[in-house]
Amino acid sequence: MMRLNKLVVLVLAFFCCHLTVIAQQVTGKVTANDGTPLLGVNISVKETKTGTISESNGAFQIAASPGNTLVFSYIGFATYEVTLGNEKNVDVTLKEDAQSLTEVVVTALGVQRESKKLGYSVTAVNTDQLTQNRTTNVMESLEGRVAGLNITPPAAGAGSSMQIRLRGQAAFAGANNAPLIVINGLPIDQGARGVNGLGTPRDLGDNLSNVNPDDIESMTVLKGATAAAIYGARAANGAIIITTKSGRKNQGIGVEYSSNYSTQHALNFFDFQTEYGQGTGGKRPTSGANAATTGHFAWGERLDGVPTPIFDGSLQPYSANPDNLFGFLQTGTDFTNTIAMSGGGANGSFRASFSNTDAEGITPNNEYNRKIANVGINHNISKKLKLQLNINYTNEQQVNPPQIGTQGPGAVNFFTRLATSIPLSALKNSAIAANGTETLTSGFQGTLLNPYYALAVGQRYETNRDRFLSTATLRYDLTDWLYVQGRYNYDFALTFTESHDPGGIGTSVPTNADGTFKGGYNLSESKGTDVNADFLVGGGKEFGKFSVDANVGGNTWRVKNNGFNQSSSNFIVRDLYSIGNGSVRNQGYGFSQYRVNSLYGWAELGYNNLLYLNFTGRQDWFSVLNPEDNSELYQSVSGSFIFSELMKNQTWLSYGKLRASWAEVGSSNGVNPYDGVLTYGISQNQFQGQTTAGISGNSAPNRFLRPFSVEEKEIGIELRMFGNRVTLDVSAFDKITTDQVLDVQLSNTSGYNSSKENLGSLKNSGLEFLVEVKPIQTPNFSWTSSWNHAFLATKVLSVGAPSEIIVLNWGATGNEFIGQLRYVEGLPMNQVYARTYLKNEEGQILLTDQGRLIPTTDYVSFGSSIPKHTGGWNNAFTYKNLSINIHFDYKLGGVVISSTALNANRQGHSKQSLVGRREGEKGVVFPGVYRSNEQPNTTAVDPATFYADYRNNQMGDIVTFKSDFVKLRNVSISYNLTDLMRKSNVLGFIKGLSVTASCRNAALLYKDIPDLDPEAIQSSGDFRSGYENTSLPTTRNFNFSLNAKF
Repeated sequence: MMRLNKLVVLVLAFFCCHLTVIAQQVTGKVTANDGTPLLGVNISVKETKTGTISESNGAFQIAASPGNTLVFSYIGFATYEVTLGNEKNVDVTLKEDAQSLTEVVVTALGVQRESKKLGYSVTAVNTDQLTQNRTTNVMESLEGRVAGLNITPPAAGAGSSMQIRLRGQAAFAGANNAPLIVINGLPIDQGARGVNGLGTPRDLGDNLSNVNPDDIESMTVLKGATAAAIYGARAANGAIIITTKSGRKNQGIGVEYSSNYSTQHALNFFDFQTEYGQGTGGKRPTSGANAATTGHFAWGERLDGVPTPIFDGSLQPYSANPDNLFGFLQTGTDFTNTIAMSGGGANGSFRASFSNTDAEGITPNNEYNRKIANVGINHNISKKLKLQLNINYTNEQQVNPPQIGTQGPGAVNFFTRLATSIPLSALKNSAIAANGTETLTSGFQGTLLNPYYALAVGQRYETNRDRFLSTATLRYDLTDWLYVQGRYNYDFALTFTESHDPGGIGTSVPTNADGTFKGGYNLSESKGTDVNADFLVGGGKEFGKFSVDANVGGNTWRVKNNGFNQSSSNFIVRDLYSIGNGSVRNQGYGFSQYRVNSLYGWAELGYNNLLYLNFTGRQDWFSVLNPEDNSELYQSVSGSFIFSELMKNQTWLSYGKLRASWAEVGSSNGVNPYDGVLTYGISQNQFQGQTTAGISGNSAPNRFLRPFSVEEKEIGIELRMFGNRVTLDVSAFDKITTDQVLDVQLSNTSGYNSSKENLGSLKNSGLEFLVEVKPIQTPNFSWTSSWNHAFLATKVLSVGAPSEIIVLNWGATGNEFIGQLRYVEGLPMNQVYARTYLKNEEGQILLTDQGRLIPTTDYVSFGSSIPKHTGGWNNAFTYKNLSINIHFDYKLGGVVISSTALNANRQGHSKQSLVGRREGEKGVVFPGVYRSNEQPNTTAVDPATFYADYRNNQMGDIVTFKSDFVKLRNVSISYNLTDLMRKSNVLGFIKGLSVTASCRNAALLYKDIPDLDPEAIQSSGDFRSGYENTSLPTTRNFNFSLNAKF
């Protein structure tokens, strides 16, 4: 017996020793691609099913044998496997998986939901795209990356705004067509303070400039009405949901630093003629006085280099200087630095960051500075009570944003209309005349300003904006499936603007004996307060194969705005910028406030991970509407069918979903406070010593106004195939907007000029595609290619009786007196109208007996300015720690009238204007027939007269082009140095390090419009849709960035 016991002990000892050899302890560390330690990573041994999770510093320990396979899995990252040899230490770097990241998305009201349960189109943005090709406005990085999201950055200087449209333009021009922006649960309007067709304004940016790309945790685009229906009236144009970072639990203290430096170089697409110089009637200037009134005409003699008088009386070679504009412009720069500290323990996490941006535009003295402080806190006060706090403070300073337009003192307007025979050095050195005023260069006094004069005498426009955003959320878990939540949002903005208009500038309204301006000074201040408070009661529970998720809540939204402005002009003492120095003074004050109260709810019913049905409803009560009828009900229903659950034996299909939705939402855009009641104002005039008052404005109140309505239907399919190597997402939608709020002209006998009414109906319908393919996926090399495309068809269903047309005259918005923007029943939206050639029944162009053009009496359509096709193609390559990204995008199917082309033809600068004045030509003999006898034209017309007729007759034929383009938008290359840092004895304290170099607007591969980049034609508003109005040249940006974690 004793011997048997000894034998058993020896056998057990042998096996224990053997197991010790086989099941050794393996240790290691798990980090993200940027070097951040990952807490809670699941590590398992594939053969034995044993497992563990990583600690806060990423460390782990697990028993495994040589030849075993360790499997590392973590939400948001690609699963990674490693086969063990004899090593006892294994360090693993997990890479983010874009597919995994989209499994859970942030939807309306900040609620996280599984994407498979959604019956509508939602796109989760890869936030790396926001920092790889950084610009001052975070949305610019998304051009061509999301199907149905149309982004156009106006070429309007540092810190300018974006035009953002989701699935077209829901309302007529003039209304707010931008999607709702929601930051940490706080809804804000885009608030574009940009060029919208009024005079020659400056672009002052938008509310998205408050967001630092380094602070963004997630961004979700809710395209359709169903996705955003729970936001009610504010989200008729869709919504973009942004969540900022707030640290991670149990990660310890970490510091992150990022630095980005970029240069912007103006792109020269101008190809003006360089054969003829300044002058009129085929003659060059003969004196300085003659030259001073013809500087912007190039109808002179052939350039020959002979010294010729210019505007300042000096003799200069009669030669071409085609790059004057680009000699005046400078290289723009943008330097952004962000430092952040984050940490987390068992009961919460935090992140605090500060960023500073210093930028200079491509026009001299255009500066932009932005400082952003951001704090995010998550804290478990108790096991059931949780606090989330987000605070954002932004200060923006914008100095001398350039003026845009052909009827004002913008630099582009000046140089593109200037004869190339005038050298840049003379414009700079002779800008100031002997009497201290602007030296006259052109007969267009007041329309064209030598920008060197403005620089020399200190013309200045400066705006300072402070913005404070805060969100506080308390959530209490009543049970493990039921919670109650309260949230308070506060948004405050203060904007101060000051402008100096120096004396001596040539003006069309002369105030001095010499016809120059005496100087002016303007001050303005505006305050806006936006308060949102909401509550939510929600929960979810499973009942066998069935699941229910339901939420009910309410919201109150209060807005208060006030502001004042003071101005003085006709200075008594020149260049003394004071309100009291002006002999003409004006002041004004404005105030408005309104409120919207809401109740809402939604419910989700699920069956067996196969079927999901969602319902939403929201009732809004508006203070701006008639109290007797001031509420609207918005509702939606959507469903999804995960048909891949029924096809699990089909190995080629990883995931398949059909979805469908219907929604009815609306918007009170266009209904302003007090539109339904009479308002009164106090006049500065007095009668018999008493202050007088009267009815304010010329618009008759309409107490029966109501929000316009948007009804949208959508269907779609999502497929992931061949082990998630191929992804397909297709959506079709149909959206109709009715009862839009429009201004209607009234007879003057009524005592008013206009009134607002609910009129008009518009339709947007389209298809959206996303195709993503991963042709190569190996441990060291991968290639992911994705293509998104959107087709958009628009139609005007009604503009209201009795008219079938709404006309927006560009001539009233600071343009070169050509064309109209129209909404015509039965045609696509945003029709570009102008006169055209008068023709006979055979289609021949009719001319006068003098060989001159005859315009049609009526305006005709040249097409819609809205592109029918938009999209992008992205290719991402990774080799070990090296990443390369190449992105193309395009817009096709729109038209544009070019003010630059109009002036270039009329003033003799374009190559087209050479026809009729080269050697052997006596004028333009236009191919047409005489109206009087329909015989072929043989009469030559002086070119200056011929091309002026297009402008004088409002004819758009030779200045209307396709706005199509195809661009190589971005090229970037990144390298992750984290592995090198870990191996370094000196730099081991650096937990993550990466560097990136990129180029934005790398190449314009195709365009139709001459001399311009088609993207330089847009603005943040819709009034100038389809009208190019001498914006700044677009730029090619070179970016260099560094990101380090400690």
